Amino acid sequence: MNNDKLKEAIISELRSMYDENDLDILVDYLLKVITYPTEREELSGIEERQYAALEKIFDEETPLSEIRLCIGNVLKIEPTLKKILSLTDSTAYDEVQNERLGLANVIKKLGMNPNNKKLDAAPEIYSKDPDYMEYIARAYSLRNSEAHLFESWNRKDIYMNLDSVLITWLRAVKINKKQIIEFLESNVTLSEIAIESYLKNVTDEFRERMKRFIHLRGEENLELIGGLAIEQAHDRDNDNGTLRKGTVDNLRKTAIPERRMIIWGEAGIGKSTTLEYLAYSDAQARLKDKSTNIPILFLLGIMLDGNYSIKQYICDKLKVDMQECDKLLSAGKINLFLDGLNEIPTGGIVSNLKTIRMREIRQLMMNYPKTFIIITNRPQDSRDFDNIPVFNLQKLNDDEIKLFLEKNVTQNFVKKNIMDALTSDKNFRKIIRTPLILSRLVATVQYTNVVPKSEGAIIGQFLKCLFEREKNEKLDERLDIQKMTYLLRVIAFESLENKEANAGMTEYELIGYCSKCMTSYKFEYDALYAIGMMVQLGILERRENVYVFAHQSYQDYYYGLEELAVLQS
Repeated sequence: MNNDKLKEAIISELRSMYDENDLDILVDYLLKVITYPTEREELSGIEERQYAALEKIFDEETPLSEIRLCIGNVLKIEPTLKKILSLTDSTAYDEVQNERLGLANVIKKLGMNPNNKKLDAAPEIYSKDPDYMEYIARAYSLRNSEAHLFESWNRKDIYMNLDSVLITWLRAVKINKKQIIEFLESNVTLSEIAIESYLKNVTDEFRERMKRFIHLRGEENLELIGGLAIEQAHDRDNDNGTLRKGTVDNLRKTAIPERRMIIWGEAGIGKSTTLEYLAYSDAQARLKDKSTNIPILFLLGIMLDGNYSIKQYICDKLKVDMQECDKLLSAGKINLFLDGLNEIPTGGIVSNLKTIRMREIRQLMMNYPKTFIIITNRPQDSRDFDNIPVFNLQKLNDDEIKLFLEKNVTQNFVKKNIMDALTSDKNFRKIIRTPLILSRLVATVQYTNVVPKSEGAIIGQFLKCLFEREKNEKLDERLDIQKMTYLLRVIAFESLENKEANAGMTEYELIGYCSKCMTSYKFEYDALYAIGMMVQLGILERRENVYVFAHQSYQDYYYGLEELAVLQS
């Protein structure tokens, strides 16, 4: 349920009982107050617990048993009332906290009980009270209710008591509306405009990237990318519970109370694409509903300056100061996606970068337990982070391969050729179980009507087809496929030898690699044109002012060619 739907549901529920002409405005401000991130530790978690509980209660599909489980979070009215007081009168709030004054004093300081009526009286005696004391008294009586009380409640009981809580909160908002508006307006600065601009940039960037996965024809099926993730068995050695499994998106929303995930997977299986998709969908959601979280995707293999922290990156992207960044992280308002732990370079001038980043990530995890953090990495024997669940991305099964072909291939001959190869060759079936290899195979068969039978041959043929199509369709006389191949071989070899990963390369580094290649192979070529063409074809990508191979498999392929040439020479 998004914020607008929740607002409509609350208004509909209260319209007959709370006769105020500005009910819709009051509900809007109430939800803004509930979701507003607070730095006060004693009030932390309200925005998550109470908002989520309201969403479930007002969702028509939520069964009664689940409503009973979460109603207790809403019936505790004191935290939200204290939060309203902290936003409107910080001096009065500090007095309440320092002197440990109870709920009755909070209600009085908010101006909700002008005639000092008894709050512990039977609510019914205030049935016609103009200050809505019947509802306030009932909500007051529920403040310490235990969970076992709700087990016997039917829907009528639930909504009768819920209505009292909501009306109590709305009275606090109504009476203190001017101060609430002033506070929110003073704190909704240009940063909100900047955040919206950032989110639009994310959706635009990844919308285009989602269109470019197959560079010949077609488009990868995002439902299959990153497919199924299954928790590693040894993560539950001391727990008899079942292993968690599902798509990463579903797992993070329903099954990860730790608010941390490590995603393991081999090259081409969809780790990076999965995070890109999450960032894309989260950005779309945040543009529609400001109560949802802001996605931040940090590419660990590209950010090469150890002095440039992840937190500073967040500040720069959202155009907020460090204090605001802390506030967002503390409140769990950011979903942090850290892509490519294995791609952090360990050689050259940044040999200590991995140590710096590991220390930084551990600090983020310790300081911001509410922030959801997902890290991708290659499978390995050792564990970089203790007590964080590791999930393995699973390869495509036969049914998913068939579904992929059905959704992405219109030419019958392509489907037939691939399915014939799948049926007749068991080894071939093992090769194409990653989205990258399968999508490149489809594109290659579409162009050549030939089915390569090894991973290297599939990648090699695909890359060859990219150049041939560009040459044949655009008649670009400057495009020399052989020279481009030499350049890519040396770029792949030098970058992997120097950085030991598919890490970011500056334009200066790329030109240096090209110069070295031309010297070695004794030819001349326009390096800037070549780099631009590599980006245009999707072999290299320019991100955050550096260049990387679009996929590790591309770097591995060209590295292998150059390594063989070096050995032979």
